[in-house]
Amino acid sequence: MPERPLWRQVFDAVDRRVAGPVEAGARSDVFADALALAWRVQRRLRREAERQSARALHLLNLPAAADVRRLSRQVAALQREVRELSRERER
Repeated sequence: MPERPLWRQVFDAVDRRVAGPVEAGARSDVFADALALAWRVQRRLRREAERQSARALHLLNLPAAADVRRLSRQVAALQREVRELSRERER
């Protein structure tokens, strides 16, 4: 059987030493708490960035993503209403 390349031997040696502690850390309550906190902070930062960009766009009299979503929902509702009225008229 051919010998594994040197890079693979080094990788396997490091993996054997590191895998156990890393896996144990990933299963710990501290890691879960840190991950939950990171998600909350990320979500809060994203919301704040969206708020600030919407404010900047509105100052330039441009629509923000929320404006476009709201208008898209309104257009979809109007399309449904027109389809329904067309069906009623055909009857």
